Amino acid sequence: MSTLLILLPASPPQNGPAPQDYEFWFSYDAQAPAHAHGHGQRAPLDAMPHADRVMLLLGDDQVSWLPAQLPKIKGAKLRSAIVGVLEDHLLEDPERLHLALLASPDTEGQSHWVAVTAREPLRAHLQAMEAAGLIVESLLPLSWPQTNDGKPGGDEDREDGGHVFAGSDDRARLRVSRADGVATFPLDSGGLRAWLGEDWWADAPVTASPAASAAAEQWLGRKVRVVNDTDRVWAARKAPVNLLQFDLTPRQRGWRRVHQAWQTLQSPTWRPFRWGVIGLIAVQVIGLNAMAWQQGRAIDARKAEQESLLRQAFPQIRVVRDARAQMVRETEALRGGAGQVGPGDLEDLLGAVARVWPQGEPPLPNVRFEQGRLLLAGLTPPQRAQLRDRLGQDPALRVSEDGETLQLSLRPDNR
Repeated sequence: MSTLLILLPASPPQNGPAPQDYEFWFSYDAQAPAHAHGHGQRAPLDAMPHADRVMLLLGDDQVSWLPAQLPKIKGAKLRSAIVGVLEDHLLEDPERLHLALLASPDTEGQSHWVAVTAREPLRAHLQAMEAAGLIVESLLPLSWPQTNDGKPGGDEDREDGGHVFAGSDDRARLRVSRADGVATFPLDSGGLRAWLGEDWWADAPVTASPAASAAAEQWLGRKVRVVNDTDRVWAARKAPVNLLQFDLTPRQRGWRRVHQAWQTLQSPTWRPFRWGVIGLIAVQVIGLNAMAWQQGRAIDARKAEQESLLRQAFPQIRVVRDARAQMVRETEALRGGAGQVGPGDLEDLLGAVARVWPQGEPPLPNVRFEQGRLLLAGLTPPQRAQLRDRLGQDPALRVSEDGETLQLSLRPDNR
C-alpha cells in the first residue's frame, strides 16, 4: 500500500505567487523509503505523488504534552473539560489551541496526556491539503509520552529515551520521552543530568540525527544510535494517537473508508483479486446471455408449434396474429354452431347457481344473461348473501354485487 508522509511547517501556508514546498516521504509498498542523506523530498502539495494513505507529521517543537485529571466523559463536553482542567497551564487562549488526547478517559480522575498545538496554522495546512485533493488519514507526533499502563495504545515495549537533533540555530537539543512527560532541552542546559537521573544517563536508549551525533556522544560520554530523518519519520507511523480529534476529526468517514478500500484494491498486491472479480463477472454475464438466448429459442419454438397446430386444425386461417386467442375463438364458433354448451354460457352459469340454491326455496325471481354474465335481481338480502358466499367457494367463478343485483361470471383463466 503506497504511503505518503508530509511534515507540516510550524508556520501557516504562505500566500504568494509560488506555492509552498512541503517536505515529504513516499513509499510504493509501505516500506521505509531510502533517500540520500536520510532527508525527505520537497514539493508543493499539488505535485505530491498519489498515495493510498496520507499521514501528516508535527515536529517536536510544535507539540507540547500536559497531564490532566479528566472525568469519564466523551463527545463535545470532553474538550470543555480539558480546557477547564488545563486553563491555568495554557500560555495562550484555548480557542487558539488544538487539543488532543493520547487515550480516551475510561476511569474517573485518572491522569491523561493532552497534546497541545497551535490551531490556526494546523487548520490552514489541512485546508490546503483538502484544496490539493489529499485525503488526510491521520496527524501524528514525532514523539509522545510513555504510558506503560497496559492499555491499548500504550508503549509497554518502549523504554524511556531521547533523541538529540540540531535546532534551527544549529544548537544541539534533546527531546526526552518518559512516563512523566515529553520535553525538549538544549544539551548545555544546567541541571539536566540531575533531572534525568543517573540511571537514565547511563542506560536510557538515546538516538541522534547525523548532524548532532558527535555532540550527543560527547555530552553522554557513550555511543548513541544514529537515526536519520527518514527513519524517525517512518517510525512515527506507529504513534498510538491520531491528533485529528474534536473539531478536526475527519468528516465523511464512511466515504473515506470506501475511498481507502478502493485505493487498496488498486495496488499491485490486489491485482490477482481484481482479475478474479473481472473473470467472475464476465462468466456471469456470458452465462446470463446464454440462458436468455436459450429461453428465447424455447419461446420461439413454442410459438411455432402453436401456429402449426392452429393451421392444421383451421386451414382457412391465413394470417396468424395470436395463435392461442384465434384457436379459442374458432373453437367457440364451432361449439356454438354445434349447439353445445360451453364454459361461461347461460346453461353453465345457471347450473352453478342451481347446485347451491337451497331446496324448498321459490325459483329465482329475476334472471338476465348478457355478455358472459348472469345477473340475479330481486333477491332478499339474506338470499343474496347466502348465494354470494356459496358461489364464492367455487374458484372458477367470479361473484360480485352491483347494488341489489348479484353478478356471476366465469374467471378469464377458466374459460
